[in-house]
Amino acid sequence: MEFLQHRVSPTRSFSSAEFLQRGVSPARSFFNAEFLLRGVSRARSFSNADFLQRGLSPARTFSSAEFLKRGISPTRSFSNSEFFQRGLSPARSFSNVEFLQRGVSPTRSVSNAEFFKYGVYPSRSFSSTEFLQRGVSQARSFSSAEFLQHGVSRAEFLQRGIFQHGLSPARTFSTAEFLQRGVYPVRSFSNAEFLQRGVAPTRRFSNAEFLLCGVSPERSIPSAELLLRGVSPARSFSSAEFLQCGLSPTRSFSSAEFFQRGVSPARSFSSAEFLQLGVSPTRSFSNTDFLQYELSPARCFSNSEFFQRGVSPTRTFSDAEFLQRGLSPTQSFSNAEFLQRGVSLPRSFSSTEFLQRGVSPTLSFSNTEFL
Repeated sequence: MEFLQHRVSPTRSFSSAEFLQRGVSPARSFFNAEFLLRGVSRARSFSNADFLQRGLSPARTFSSAEFLKRGISPTRSFSNSEFFQRGLSPARSFSNVEFLQRGVSPTRSVSNAEFFKYGVYPSRSFSSTEFLQRGVSQARSFSSAEFLQHGVSRAEFLQRGIFQHGLSPARTFSTAEFLQRGVYPVRSFSNAEFLQRGVAPTRRFSNAEFLLCGVSPERSIPSAELLLRGVSPARSFSSAEFLQCGLSPTRSFSSAEFFQRGVSPARSFSSAEFLQLGVSPTRSFSNTDFLQYELSPARCFSNSEFFQRGVSPTRTFSDAEFLQRGLSPTQSFSNAEFLQRGVSLPRSFSSTEFLQRGVSPTLSFSNTEFL
């Protein structure tokens, strides 16, 4: 019954009635009547009960009537039921009527149903009328349908009043038009134009998205400009994303700069993401540094993400340290993520420890993720 509180049995030991209460079939043994009570087709070959929870059958055994009850085309050839959740058929079997009901062109040759989410067809077969209904140009020469999310060429944008979206896959925006949006189209900004936006006048960036964040991925922002942003003037970072977080993955922050961020001035970390969490994956924090973050001063962990959760995947926490986190002081688990859920993968929790977590002290489950 303790497992029943979690509505899942990882040992497949639920009775039919217990599973039926949850609307899930543990071993493909539902009767037709039992499935129909849930509005789900009797499918005995499904591989993932999650599909059934959504009223979908990954085994293509729904009848047309059952699909239609859900507002979904009764096709049995879809490859990914996630498309069906969006009312889309990646198998090109929707009828024109079914597509039109969703405000999507009844074309059957789409290569990626995700484009349809935006009312955009990447295979260039929308009619002019269908495009215009969406406020999108009927130009069929774009190289990336992602651009269509924002519109197309300058002239077509202007005609439809969607110029404010600001991207042209055909590179037909003038510099002035791009500048109005704070975007750099073809590396033609002058220094003055960059400085107006608080961005270094570099002309070598490969992705304008970095500039939107005030960061230059080409390491050409001068020290003064970086300092204005509260970022260390290190010019050798490999990913500008680190600088967005005020971190330097190249170990060039001074101790003072690190301390301003409440982070230990350790210069040997391999990934600045760890420092965001106040953790050093290279064992260079002092005991004091660790204790400031309420972490064990163990220096041999392999993945600092475990420490975020107060768990040591390398068995270096003392019993007291584990108990402080309400975790069992077991030192034999292989995956600390299970401990987050109060579950011991190697079955080393005592019955009492399991019960304290409202979990059944069974030692025979096959997949602790169910817990």
